[in-house]
Amino acid sequence: MNEGINLNYGTELVNGVFIEESKNRFLCKVMINGELCECYVPSSSRIENYLKLKNKEVLLSINKGVDKRTKYSLFAVKYYRGYILLNLNLINTIVESLINQDKIKLLKAKNIQREQVVNGYKTDLLLTNKSNEVIIVEIKGIISSRKEADFPSVYSERAITQLYKIRDMLLKGEKIYYLVVSLSPSVRSINIDEKYEEYVKLLMECQGLGMVISSFSIVFKNNVVQYNKKIKVNYPDIHF
Repeated sequence: MNEGINLNYGTELVNGVFIEESKNRFLCKVMINGELCECYVPSSSRIENYLKLKNKEVLLSINKGVDKRTKYSLFAVKYYRGYILLNLNLINTIVESLINQDKIKLLKAKNIQREQVVNGYKTDLLLTNKSNEVIIVEIKGIISSRKEADFPSVYSERAITQLYKIRDMLLKGEKIYYLVVSLSPSVRSINIDEKYEEYVKLLMECQGLGMVISSFSIVFKNNVVQYNKKIKVNYPDIHF
């Protein structure tokens, strides 16, 4: 049986129907038990850039604390016969747990630290493997309902700035893994989108300097997140 990550939501997950995203990208409206509720969207960009959510069945988590503006947070949406996770804030915790469970074969860790600063760069995860090598792990999440997903899905100045810093660290001899994680089990492959030329150029340059790029999907069922499968990454046939 495949071990998973118990997210400790259990019966606290609530069903609803998505109505619309608000002008504030961190808020949306969801119908819950016949009542229109304002809910928190745990994403720095609008979810509808990636998915059609209107009138879709969604799962919501209950926000902790008494000072929260909203009672619920958008957690997952039902697509086809399964769910796509919508909370990108969970992705680092999920990957850390999968590494600890030895589900990501590329990464064997005896110690994992979160958000450590290395040469001025804030890492998602910092691993020490059994050979005492230190590995920087950068994690990117993808939300898509398609079998072939494009990445990046939107322009990101932050992602470009990160790659400049990663390139500098690679030149200094740092070991870096770049993980692209699909929050949908339906994604079979990822196409690196050539229209984001600066990003693609930097990504390929970093790969040439030794950065390992890998991708996989996760699946959510019975309140548990599990490693699903490795995903093929397709690179554009362009030369810089």
